[in-house]
Amino acid sequence: MRYSLNSSSFLADPTSQLTHMRDDAPLVRAKIPLLGEVWVTTNDQTARSILKKTDLFVRNPKPITGRGLDASVWWLPKFMKPLLRNMLGADGTDHKRLRGLVDQAFARHQIADMEPELTDIADGLLAGLDTQGPVDILSSYARPLPLMAICILLGIDPADRARIAHWIAPISGPVNGMTLLLALPSLRRLMQYFRDAFAAQRISPRPGLISELVAAEAAGDKLDDDELLAMVFTLFVAGHETTVHLITMTILNILTRPDARAAVRDTPDALPLLIEEVMRHDSPVMLTKPHFVARNVAFEGVQLRRGDTVMPLLIAANRDPDRFDDADTFQPRRQPNAHIGFGHGPHVCLGMQLARAEARIAITQLFTRFPDTVLAVPDSSPPYTTRTGIHGLTGLRVLLR
Repeated sequence: MRYSLNSSSFLADPTSQLTHMRDDAPLVRAKIPLLGEVWVTTNDQTARSILKKTDLFVRNPKPITGRGLDASVWWLPKFMKPLLRNMLGADGTDHKRLRGLVDQAFARHQIADMEPELTDIADGLLAGLDTQGPVDILSSYARPLPLMAICILLGIDPADRARIAHWIAPISGPVNGMTLLLALPSLRRLMQYFRDAFAAQRISPRPGLISELVAAEAAGDKLDDDELLAMVFTLFVAGHETTVHLITMTILNILTRPDARAAVRDTPDALPLLIEEVMRHDSPVMLTKPHFVARNVAFEGVQLRRGDTVMPLLIAANRDPDRFDDADTFQPRRQPNAHIGFGHGPHVCLGMQLARAEARIAITQLFTRFPDTVLAVPDSSPPYTTRTGIHGLTGLRVLLR
């Protein structure tokens, strides 16, 4: 059987299909837009195994198929090709080198130091919202806050943040051929902005991750400008989208689940537990990047062939009854909660602590200022995005009270 992962019924309630998939096999076939049919995992153990077996399941297909990532996006303009040189598609020593350099910079940049400025930004966004009618809390709050957070992290001049957000906006939401085409002029300006920033910060460093990446060294090695550019874009695109949907889905759960609302209202310390349960139960990033099978192998009872595409399905792992009690039940105070919503293994999400901090601040400030916020249309089913691999909404209309 071939399963669909972007049908409206699956996105609104994955429970039934995940059960069928799990009963079928540890690996099943699913249809993915642009990629076609791929293998996806249906339980926690198989997903973790694939994410750890980096010798058998690789991110870069070129050594396996002879075709690199650039071949699958041949239509991408030449000026954007450097963005493909990012650590998300790298393996082995190449990935270790890129990850090691950026890990150093992240380790030096204390997320806690960002929290006062993030709180101020959240308050400023909330102050500008309409309290007289419905507000799309996703587009007006959950999306711009993480964009500003990454600007802070990178050390972008506050005077430049608005235009950076404007340039990146077309690809910070759902992307298709038309939106990408329309975004090309802005993306060209954004890439030139960062190239100029790299050059300027080599001469006169300023606080922030860009400066730290420019200066970072490991065994005498440095990131070149194309790698720096790819790294910065990876932070904007990959890190941003996760947090947008984590914030929005947490708000949705608070507004629709009395036990979640009570947990946040009555026990502020319960908010981190609630956020982890959203990452588990809703899995805002529900599917990993493609992995390619390095050799013919029998794996979990399935015969995989060299070059096959395999994608761990994180939401299936996070709803696995062999890993979690009452796995399909949302429990706002669940402990322990060993989900893999941020991934697992060497490619685990680099910015997961920042995402957690942003979500905590966003939710705290929203419900401190507007404690009686409700859905604009009670008992409505919000629309889910069909963007590949994302389990999130296209919008969430609320009344701020």
